[in-house]
Amino acid sequence: MTERYNRQTLLPQIGSQGQEKLNKASVLVIGVGGLGSPALTYLAAAGVGHLGVVDSDTVTLSNLNRQFLHNISDIGKLKVESAKEKLFNLNNEIEIKIYNERLTGENAKSIFSGYNIILGAVDSYEIRFVINKACVSLGIPYIDGGVNGFSGCVLFSNPPQTPCLNCIFPETGEKKEPSGILGTTAGIIGTIEANVAILHLLDLPNPIGNKLLLYDGLFMNFEYRDIKRRDNCHVCSYGKNLKPDEKFEPLPLLDGG
Repeated sequence: MTERYNRQTLLPQIGSQGQEKLNKASVLVIGVGGLGSPALTYLAAAGVGHLGVVDSDTVTLSNLNRQFLHNISDIGKLKVESAKEKLFNLNNEIEIKIYNERLTGENAKSIFSGYNIILGAVDSYEIRFVINKACVSLGIPYIDGGVNGFSGCVLFSNPPQTPCLNCIFPETGEKKEPSGILGTTAGIIGTIEANVAILHLLDLPNPIGNKLLLYDGLFMNFEYRDIKRRDNCHVCSYGKNLKPDEKFEPLPLLDGG
């Protein structure tokens, strides 16, 4: 065990055995923006041994109010390459694999295969549903985060123990315009996503296993909202106990930063 992790291995919930779990673990992060930047930074710093990074975008000036894995000299570079450089400089003891491609229903399963957990940091309804369906099909836990202005939310999905994302945010085909985002909001939500991933990898209790965590940055409030699987969810319930007339009001789906 290297000196790098001395302070966290002092924690009784981690110790040398927990650190070994993290070193052997693999996490795939979809999106290297406002949520992906803090999530990847803290996963790398904690010593998660194998990180995957998926993003097809390049760095722009408008990213820099919240996407701190990139800087002015990175403008025009591929986000995955910029992120890999910064993460390797932070921790050169881990493996970082990059995927400079847009995630689709056709490539998701092949990219996800072999990872212990998938962390979503995206700003698209379409991509969220692609991630969720692939994770449910492969039996891989999925952590989704979203931000909008001063607010954000985090969801942990691992059916059948929990609802899946489609249970809470049914597909409506609605298109969403980009929203305003405060950098600190994205930082808080992305950091929480990383924390939930670390708790799961360490086999520690997960406080949002069947709850949606909501954050209000204007009033500095956190709220847990109880959630449950839908019997008519076409993704994780496989049509069992279908109730076509069931009334369901979805929560607003947020940006990924």
